Amino acid sequence: MSNDHIFIAVIAALVNLVLSIIVPCALKNNQNFLPEVRKMLEHHRATLITSSVLVAVIVYIALSVADEVKPMVPAEVLRLANF
Repeated sequence: MSNDHIFIAVIAALVNLVLSIIVPCALKNNQNFLPEVRKMLEHHRATLITSSVLVAVIVYIALSVADEVKPMVPAEVLRLANF
């Protein structure tokens, strides 16, 4: 089960990294998309890596804790959430 959590955390970190690069560049009305992506990577590399690592850690912790927290949640809430 832990390997699944690690895999999902890595995927979440990669999605965070890709969206953090593409979305700001896509929202600008520039015709030079790839140079803008390169500039974003050069200037914000440390921030992007830190953000992705934090996302991975938070997703891993959330998935690990979810199995322990679920029994504490009242049955009515789980029924409403379709679990």
